[in-house]
Amino acid sequence: MSTEYSPPLREQLFLLEHLNRWDELFSLAIFRHADAEVAKDVLTAGAEFARGVLAPLNAAGDEHGCRLENGRVVTAPGFKAAWSEFAAGGWPGLDMPQKFGGQDLPLSVQVAFAEMVNGACVSFGMMPIMLRAGGRLLLDHAEPALVERIVPRLVSGEWGATICITEPQAGSDVGRLRTTAVPRADGSYGLSGTKIFISYGDHDLTDQVIHFVLARPPGAPAGTQGISLFAVPARRFDDGSNNGVSVSRLEKKMGLKASPTCVFNLDQAVGWRIGPEFEGLRCMFTMVNLMRLEVAIQGVALAQAATDRAWAYAGERLQGGRPDQAPTPIRAHADVQRMLMIMQARTRAMRALVFQTAHWLDLARAAPAEEQRLRARHMAEILLPVCKTCGAETAFEVASLAVQVFGGHGYIRDAGVEQYVRDSRVASIYEGTSGIQALDLLTRKVLKDDAARFRRLLETMRADVQWHRATPALATLASALEDAIASVERCTTELRGRAATQPRAVEWAATDYLQLIGLVAGAWMWLRMAAASGSGSAEDRERRRLAGFYMQWLLPQAAVHQARIALGGACELAEFD
Repeated sequence: MSTEYSPPLREQLFLLEHLNRWDELFSLAIFRHADAEVAKDVLTAGAEFARGVLAPLNAAGDEHGCRLENGRVVTAPGFKAAWSEFAAGGWPGLDMPQKFGGQDLPLSVQVAFAEMVNGACVSFGMMPIMLRAGGRLLLDHAEPALVERIVPRLVSGEWGATICITEPQAGSDVGRLRTTAVPRADGSYGLSGTKIFISYGDHDLTDQVIHFVLARPPGAPAGTQGISLFAVPARRFDDGSNNGVSVSRLEKKMGLKASPTCVFNLDQAVGWRIGPEFEGLRCMFTMVNLMRLEVAIQGVALAQAATDRAWAYAGERLQGGRPDQAPTPIRAHADVQRMLMIMQARTRAMRALVFQTAHWLDLARAAPAEEQRLRARHMAEILLPVCKTCGAETAFEVASLAVQVFGGHGYIRDAGVEQYVRDSRVASIYEGTSGIQALDLLTRKVLKDDAARFRRLLETMRADVQWHRATPALATLASALEDAIASVERCTTELRGRAATQPRAVEWAATDYLQLIGLVAGAWMWLRMAAASGSGSAEDRERRRLAGFYMQWLLPQAAVHQARIALGGACELAEFD
């Protein structure tokens, strides 16, 4: 049984070249210092790094985990050396500004590399996410002096970073956080409080960790309106002594065991405010939105790794067939084929959707006209909660199917696929649960402006339908997508009508609405992939076969979501005293 990780470089390059047209992206002024060949070389080297350096850490890291010794976290064997090699290779700064030591490549390239990192070892992949997100947060909102002090060291991988929101009494209800930030005479603040669920809150990979902390200054208004954001180093900048930050517990988790998740206390820890007072949550969303995209690609990475393992096993495991003949590979059995096709169709659709969202974020930054930048940003903002939720849930579904393909062997740790189930389960919880993402999409991204921005997305989908329906090989796919788009429009119109008078029914419908959008967006991606796969090669024939399977087998689930959306809160449980 093959257990070697194989980065999906060929499929990534297909998307970047044919769907995202990265040649056009590199013609824009911001990215003109590089080109597609340079980016291809970078990703080829990244694939080798993921396969050769990170993949061997995955099972061992899960086995050993992390430990807390004398108040400090010790990571799993091999992680520290791998991080040193990761930093030396310049990987933390792939899409960060050249001014601060980065390579300033498109986010699309970074997302492709992130898939390979997380597919090889997702626990390791948790660390660089926060460095990049923290760097972008500082670049967008911090004073120049703070940017100059911190960002180059995040880009180089010399320092680590965390996002510190959650507290014991306030999970997703951020407005109830109690951590305080008291002004000091020199313009800094003294922060005190407890934060939980902090990924890489302490570790031995770097000597310094910058915590990005939400806290409440004295006299702040209640709720989210009274929250400010601060950069708090774990150790003082001047002498390297402890800055009043102490780890009290290392969480024992279901998965991601080699990624240390800490509970830590702040005791008059010195920090510096980022952005205006009381606008901490708004500033933090620069970091959160980027991390949600990274969670989406984590999901794709885990789903692809699980699919590859299941595909290989199903070709090697001999079971069944006629009694008078040799047993056949289980890949030949109909039910196993069904599962493998679901795994491939869902995973590839999600990869294409995440890559498309990253491409729009690149255009939101680099397109020459303001109108183009604004349109791209709106498209990306609509799809971010869809990518995060559907990417996370695809990972768990596909990993579970991988265990099913393996049968009893999949339930045994030696096979390696049960780890994907455990590691993927948290992805639909952190950085905003699936329910929170659904409410964000429907109430803030769709209904807030009477669906004006959302209609642009549907118009873009419909334009592809019109373009491809004249091609005989694509006509059936285009017709299926057209019907699904009409279903989305009907549901959107219905929810817009309920919003003012039946807000509870709208909340009940939010999850199914997001799932409907994800399903239809996946179909859109498959139409585009099929359209770009006309060469007749084995790879292109397989893409068109999977596109047809998605439209015929998976897309009909849209009718279920539509029925539930129409039902609204009719099944709501009675309230009990």
